[in-house]
Amino acid sequence: MEARTFKHMLLVGLLSSTAIFAGGVEAAPFNVTGSLTGDPRVANPDNLFINVGIDVVGAVATWTVDIVSPLHPNAKLDEFYFNLGSLVSPGNVSFGGFSPTGWSINNPASTQGGGNFNPTFMFEALDPSGPPNAPDVTNAVNLSFTATLSNRDWTLSDFIGAAMLQSSETQLPASQLGAHLQSLSVAGCTGCSDSGFLVGNYNGQNGGGGGQGSVPEPSVVALLGMGLLGMGLSRKTKA
Repeated sequence: MEARTFKHMLLVGLLSSTAIFAGGVEAAPFNVTGSLTGDPRVANPDNLFINVGIDVVGAVATWTVDIVSPLHPNAKLDEFYFNLGSLVSPGNVSFGGFSPTGWSINNPASTQGGGNFNPTFMFEALDPSGPPNAPDVTNAVNLSFTATLSNRDWTLSDFIGAAMLQSSETQLPASQLGAHLQSLSVAGCTGCSDSGFLVGNYNGQNGGGGGQGSVPEPSVVALLGMGLLGMGLSRKTKA
């Protein structure tokens, strides 16, 4: 009787463990933030800010690029640049879901407005040249798009582990993100406009599970409870 009970306990434990590992293979959703500010060179306009948010679910990352430069009310995005981790091959990433429609992403990037330091980024989001012109991305209109990996799920290190741009100009910090803004205000000059470059980095994870672990489904938790109940009944029978 004791041998049968012990075998029953082993079987229940094995079934519970199998359910946990089988049901928890999907990476937990997570999100990443980033921020950009106007580069510190004297000739570059001041008060330039962009926030970046990335919501990740499995192999799909949804990006939002938000211009927050109220002192430049007519500011519009010319191009947005970003790097990804070394384990991300550009050939395995597809982009879509652009809002506003008409925007696109190129690889590699060909930066505009960077000046003498000639920044090099992995990807660029832009309104392609030629008609029709896509709607502007402004303080009031965000740019959003999806990036989908074809070979695996995204991980946190794909973003925060991205290469940092190293510039030959000592005034510029190393950066993973960049942007070029147009139609900027010029202090003391009504009707004048300027353009400016921004640099920044991913700030890291903001909530979620980090994309590295897994969370069991509710059905798996229920199976675990049944397994523990079975083990309890087995002990009671033995007694």
